[in-house]
Amino acid sequence: MLLIVLSWVSLLSACHISDKADDREISPPYFGKLRPVPVDQITPLGWLKQYLINQRDGLTGHLEEAGYPFNTAGWGGKVTDSSSWWPYEQTGYWIDGMLTAGYLLKDSFLLNKARHRIYPVLEKVQKDHFIGPHYLRKKKNKYRWVYAVYFRALMNEYIVTANEEILQKIRDFHLSQSLDHYLEIRDQLNIENILWAYQHTGDTALYVLAARIYDKMNYGGLLDRPVTASSFLEHEPVYEHGVTYNEVAKLGAILYIYSGDKKYLKPSLAAYRKIDEFYKMVDGVNVSSEHLRIPPHALQTHETCDIADYTWSVGYLLMSTGEAMYADKIERAIFNAAPGAVTSDFRALQYLSGPNQVVLDSTSNHNKFFKGNSAMMFAPNAFTECCPGNVNRIMPNFVSRLWMRNNHQGIVAAMFGPSEWNGQINGVEVRITETTQYPFSESISFEFHPKEPVDFSFTFRIPGWCDKASVTVNGEPLDEHFQGGRFFTVKRMFKTGDRIMLQLPQKVTLSHWPGQGVAVEREPLVYSLKIEEDWHVLEPAESDPRSSKSFPAYHLYAKSKWNYALALEEGGLNHQVEVIHRDWHDNPWSINTTPLLIRIPAKKVPNWQVVQQDTVFYAMNVPQQENGKTVWREKSDFQKRGAFSFTPPLPEKSDLSVNNVGDTEMITLVPYGSAKLRITIFPVALYP
Repeated sequence: MLLIVLSWVSLLSACHISDKADDREISPPYFGKLRPVPVDQITPLGWLKQYLINQRDGLTGHLEEAGYPFNTAGWGGKVTDSSSWWPYEQTGYWIDGMLTAGYLLKDSFLLNKARHRIYPVLEKVQKDHFIGPHYLRKKKNKYRWVYAVYFRALMNEYIVTANEEILQKIRDFHLSQSLDHYLEIRDQLNIENILWAYQHTGDTALYVLAARIYDKMNYGGLLDRPVTASSFLEHEPVYEHGVTYNEVAKLGAILYIYSGDKKYLKPSLAAYRKIDEFYKMVDGVNVSSEHLRIPPHALQTHETCDIADYTWSVGYLLMSTGEAMYADKIERAIFNAAPGAVTSDFRALQYLSGPNQVVLDSTSNHNKFFKGNSAMMFAPNAFTECCPGNVNRIMPNFVSRLWMRNNHQGIVAAMFGPSEWNGQINGVEVRITETTQYPFSESISFEFHPKEPVDFSFTFRIPGWCDKASVTVNGEPLDEHFQGGRFFTVKRMFKTGDRIMLQLPQKVTLSHWPGQGVAVEREPLVYSLKIEEDWHVLEPAESDPRSSKSFPAYHLYAKSKWNYALALEEGGLNHQVEVIHRDWHDNPWSINTTPLLIRIPAKKVPNWQVVQQDTVFYAMNVPQQENGKTVWREKSDFQKRGAFSFTPPLPEKSDLSVNNVGDTEMITLVPYGSAKLRITIFPVALYP
């Protein structure tokens, strides 16, 4: 019997939390509105499962094929010293993504491979509690940043195994360090795992350490880069490394979760409002090449690292506030930017990717940052090593946060994707199966299988883009206005076979971008021109020794015309576009098997062509000494000669006049993530 349906936000409050899944008591108060469930309670199904299988069979399971630093000992086996912190950060990303994917797939190959890079390190911890190589030990006031990456894997391993050694060694490591170890711009990111250890140990010394780090970095006058609380709160754009911005911006939200002090939360919320206003690209991620840049026009790009770090960081805003809009933001990035930056077999990726890219080879990086190099081509270890490590975290992290708990032990379908949750509610084993082809489908089914009838609340989200949602319980429509951008709760005595169905109608819309460009969207997917792709496999000696026959690097060129402007009439889109549904395939991110197409009228623009140059000026980051500190600044006076091919900017207005465009024809669009060559932001043909 249905008891009540209501917005759940009013039901949430700070409380002491007992995780019924593993009976471990968590003593500190928790002021967040949501918290993730243990990763091993979630099983991906459908396309999500296939995506993670592709990761296992691709780079995630075999990243040593991509060369340095993944073919070195790094954190694993016999821990070898290094002359740099760099390999420890990049392999830390990989271990985290590999372990999470392993738990989600219940895959012993991935789990064993990840654990071989965890437990041998813990076995070598000395009496002073230091974890890791001698090189990091001797850098006493630097490079603690790599632990913020590596400890994420240890955190998940503890949550699943309840191995107290892991928890205690993280705790002892941090309490053996001094405040000065955490006062570099990235080193403060250990606030994340310090507070996690506080959550699970109740040791207030950890909370004090985290708060002191944050306060010193934000209010102590030590940091001159624009990633402080005061800078986040200022309503103006900044110039900062995109990954650094995302990683630092989340810290206040995490501190709020454990303190309830809104002075910490407000800067984090403001930081992401700033991204939305100044830097957000059509695929859902901020511009970052490698720095934040304005405006987010058709040729802007972002690092693949930013996809991982943006979605992970915004997850903390979702947990701290319970606001549905943060789940919407994560989904947009995951369903567009994430698959758009990797090949569908997960064996190659781009370092920089963006909405308009029609030529991708070793000279085609059209960004100011290292213009004319290979940063935009697909390869297993493209340009530099951070993104090949970090790309492995993106989808596993998303799947691990699909299901959450609220503070009343209700279960929350925070984001959507084919999956299953298994856990305990009020002492009863419950399995909930989510059946859907979302985001390619408008329908989502939740089927409940408790071992015995049990009374609990089930919470689901209506995305902000959906204004005509409908919900049924066991086929009975709920008489409720399901306003978009909110969570709703069904509280009832659930029994085996109960089913809640969501219908989330999607409509085709246009979004507008700088340079008078437009993009076609059918929420939550963005659409790009379907371009016939010509993949040239490069021999390792031609491209990079960090590729192989099994994991090649590519030059990618267009075999079909791409220079189209949309030719839309006034009066709305409904009568001008056609949405085509094709047979379903569990690999929907391949251009050949994508299940959705859009047909739309357009005109060819003959004067809009690939840019050819023999000389480029490019920018790179160089270290400078300022007030006794090393600060990285961009210099743009470096020159390079050669034969360069670039995706062009949107055409001039004169090229779009009626006399300079072709006849109207229907073109085919595919989801952004399935198109590796793309025109996503289109010009619009003009009329007299």
